[in-house]
Amino acid sequence: MSAASLPGSWEDQLASLRRLSVEHGAHTVVIRDPLNLSWFTGARWHVPQTLNMACFDVVVSGLAGPPGGEEVRIVTNAIEAPRLRDTEFAGRAVVFDVVDWTEDRSSRLPAGPGVLTDQPNGMGAGSIDGQAPLAAIRRILTPGQQQTLTGLCADLARITGRVVSAIRPGDSEQHIAGQLVAALLDESIEAVALFVGSDERIGAHRHPLASAKPVQDRVMVACCGRRGGMVGTITRMASFSALGAESARYNALLHVEQMFLDHSKPGAVLGEIFAHGAGAYGDNGFEVEEWRRHHQGGLTGFNPRELIANPRTTLELAEGMVLGWNPSGAWFKVEDTVLVTADGPRILTIDDTWPTLAVGGRARPAVLEIH
Repeated sequence: MSAASLPGSWEDQLASLRRLSVEHGAHTVVIRDPLNLSWFTGARWHVPQTLNMACFDVVVSGLAGPPGGEEVRIVTNAIEAPRLRDTEFAGRAVVFDVVDWTEDRSSRLPAGPGVLTDQPNGMGAGSIDGQAPLAAIRRILTPGQQQTLTGLCADLARITGRVVSAIRPGDSEQHIAGQLVAALLDESIEAVALFVGSDERIGAHRHPLASAKPVQDRVMVACCGRRGGMVGTITRMASFSALGAESARYNALLHVEQMFLDHSKPGAVLGEIFAHGAGAYGDNGFEVEEWRRHHQGGLTGFNPRELIANPRTTLELAEGMVLGWNPSGAWFKVEDTVLVTADGPRILTIDDTWPTLAVGGRARPAVLEIH
């Protein structure tokens, strides 16, 4: 099978796997980790019957030979095969290896010397542990993936902004959540994490799952949406009364976020960026240890948070990585999806209709005042 016969977004992934095979002496790569499946295929791997694992595996063989000689095999069961053929892999040059739903499909996976896998346990003596090297490749988006994520984030911001702008006092948190889920699905975006909190719940619960409580004065909507295997993340807030003196507290939080963003550059160590951001709380009038009340975000792209930053995180940022910082305090929160570039962080969740504030030379989302 020729790599040229695959969609363009696969060519970069295959090239990465070929380089990986040379480095580790592998001829075959077995992909089972859901994040890696998203990275390689962009397909939906999750179904209710298989909550603890993906509904298919990928075997890429022929990597030791010349480019164009690879075979991509999808190993799945008889329940999922028709759907995968008709939807996720329609038009793609793949081979299906189908087992009965009563069988363990792992018996169809190659193992042993020359086989690199991201889940080496139980894969046979001599199999090559590919967890870390595959994660390192996955975390730097290909140009095609960057384009996909940029489109997703623009849609996520627009849809979230539209739903939040339509909220009125008396709407329940659950109703708001339902409106957002429906609007996202209309544009093929799945809500993989969704929080809606209003009034006192914003400060009391940093992860407010939607309740039947009606909104009275203020609402926060936070969402992580997935499409094409990629995940964007966003938070937007609205108030039905003028913020008044509280606007200074929100502005202070944006200056905390500025420290996270200013240091999010290629070559920076994630733990050091965290230290700059966490230290900014006290510098901006918050309690010095406000950061302990909620994680501050970290690496994203194929998961709401693949790696949450803390003072000991040693990962070094590179161009093409994706971040989601989410500082919070004083009943406020700010969050957007950010691509690491040579010119600094590029914010992807942009909605031109949402009001903004200028902070640190960037347009940052304001709290929408609805009167």
